Amino acid sequence: MQPSSLIVIATAFLVPLSLAQNQSLPINITQVEEVDQTTRIGQLAYGASNLDFGYSAGAGINFGNGTVGGGFNAGIPGQGEGSLGGGWTVTGNGLVFGLGAVFNDVSVNIAVTADRKTGALSVQVNGKEVAL
Repeated sequence: MQPSSLIVIATAFLVPLSLAQNQSLPINITQVEEVDQTTRIGQLAYGASNLDFGYSAGAGINFGNGTVGGGFNAGIPGQGEGSLGGGWTVTGNGLVFGLGAVFNDVSVNIAVTADRKTGALSVQVNGKEVAL
């Protein structure tokens, strides 16, 4: 066998082996389930880390004491390279909903507030009121 043939054969076996050894960390799943049936207060959530591109993601809800709320997020923790998230809260008086995203350190944040008693609806984009 010629030396060049050995290099081809060795490369054919070593490259897949090195790729297999270079795989990312296992996906880590986090689950929260806390519900007090007496007080009717609780939270439910799922999250995952070590996803593709180093991303983490999660979603959850909270309830009790006259509120129901929830949220979601996905991105690289502590990075401004690409992430998004949002949340909402509903009470007997109204609701609040927000959404935020960042990509290449440029962010946008949207907040919507609705007051059930007055019928007022407020929308803000990056902290500035938007006329409706």
